Amino acid sequence: MIEKEIVFGNDGRIKLKRGIDILAEAVSSTLGASGKTVIIEDQFGNPHITKDGVTVANSILLSDPVENLGCSILKQASQKTASEAGDGTTTSCVIAKSIIDKCFDQIDEIENVTQAKEGIEYAAREVVKTLEKMKTVVTDEKLLQVATISANGDEYLGKMIADAYLTVGKDGVVTMDESSTGLDYTEVTNGTKIQRGYGTPFSVNNLRSKSVEYQNPLIVISNMKIDMHEKLHFAFEQSIKQKRPLLIISELDDRVKLFVAQNINKKNLTANFLDPEGIGLKRFELLEDLCLMTGAKMISEMSGDSSQNINEDYLGTCRQMISNSTETILVFDEEENNKKNEVIEWLNSEIRLTANRSDKWHLQDRLSKLAGGVATIKIAGNSEVELKEKKDRVDDSIHATKAALEEGIVAGGGVALLDVHEKISKKTLGNRSTSFLIGYKMLIESLPSAWNKIVTNSGLSLDDENLNNLMLKRKLRQGLDVKSRKFGNMIKMGIIDPFKVTKNAVLNSASVASIILTTSCVISNKRIKKDESSR
Repeated sequence: MIEKEIVFGNDGRIKLKRGIDILAEAVSSTLGASGKTVIIEDQFGNPHITKDGVTVANSILLSDPVENLGCSILKQASQKTASEAGDGTTTSCVIAKSIIDKCFDQIDEIENVTQAKEGIEYAAREVVKTLEKMKTVVTDEKLLQVATISANGDEYLGKMIADAYLTVGKDGVVTMDESSTGLDYTEVTNGTKIQRGYGTPFSVNNLRSKSVEYQNPLIVISNMKIDMHEKLHFAFEQSIKQKRPLLIISELDDRVKLFVAQNINKKNLTANFLDPEGIGLKRFELLEDLCLMTGAKMISEMSGDSSQNINEDYLGTCRQMISNSTETILVFDEEENNKKNEVIEWLNSEIRLTANRSDKWHLQDRLSKLAGGVATIKIAGNSEVELKEKKDRVDDSIHATKAALEEGIVAGGGVALLDVHEKISKKTLGNRSTSFLIGYKMLIESLPSAWNKIVTNSGLSLDDENLNNLMLKRKLRQGLDVKSRKFGNMIKMGIIDPFKVTKNAVLNSASVASIILTTSCVISNKRIKKDESSR
């Protein structure tokens, strides 16, 4: 059994805060258009140069166990922001640190930490409500600006990503891969979206994007519930034999799911499973469409299928599969695209011939799932270091652009949170406890911290007289372009953030602050020193 070390009360919170401060300082240096570069040494002693907040956060491991726990709490929150919205890691860190700083400044005034926590959480919800009213829909022009900003101001990459989304549409998919030609380019292929995410997190093989990504997988499709893993024995066997990943699209018994999850990456088995969409006839037809495109034969009770007669005829394939927690994309080669196009053509003809409104809607739903496109941004670099840094930026930009398309945009450069601060800082809350009001005020007063950090990262002082005069007279959405030093409407100047990114940054930073505030005891694994271990 591992020996534990226990730290109580404020001593534990101080150590947690120290870990948070270290992580936040390292990550916040990258914030904004004038953010600084961070050099990270990898396990082999090679440099990795980046301005990506997630990458910086993931690289930090502290020797003190309690400080490292504080670091890890903030790291997990920022990672959650990135996974939900594609960006916003650094903003989460900056706001969380600001709230926690205020917690420690006012800790003696807080009589009830639970009520203070409730105040923080209430304030976060109020911020999101206010942001919701301020957001605007993304135009083609704004899409380019979002993509460029999220790629750290790289207009070339920003245009590639924006054009990719304009090509495949809102419901299409944009992914990234390394170029084999030494040049950057975009490859557009047909793909199909399934509104089902991966069946188990054990399948995840891309830790950065928290997704399952397979090349040339074997595919099994079943319209009947598979209640015994033995029924999939042939598929497992072929997956291992051919050294190809396996995708199972079927309703599985819990015991079968457990068997697959426990055997992933064991015995050379790489597998992902997902439940089919729909019920009854709708499910059958959607699975039939997938069978036509993948070349798989459906396992079905209507065909009298059993574990004994499943053979290679039942196995289909596609060029690529990408699966996250909510959806799965299948990308097809030219031959498979031809099959898909045949299905699309048949559905279009049926839609034209069908008079019944309900039937027409059903056919259109099937068509929408098949007609999406997939754009792959192919990235090249002159060195491994350059390529890795470039891929980080492209990955951030792809996710942030998608977030903007999904939920709209707000003023960038920390200005949206400044606007919210001005709108609700003087709001009266009625008969609330002192502790609740302190918690509420701590979050609201932390909202300008992102703007402040962007300004200081640009080399300007927050005490600059000219800047302060402009800020005193500023109107809604107005702020400073730290690159050009121009003051004006941020959205009109093309400095914008996805609403989803800003929203999640606030919610997740509030969560971190609440955890630290209500912590009474920290239990960590005792570290064994080298001289102790040698005895």
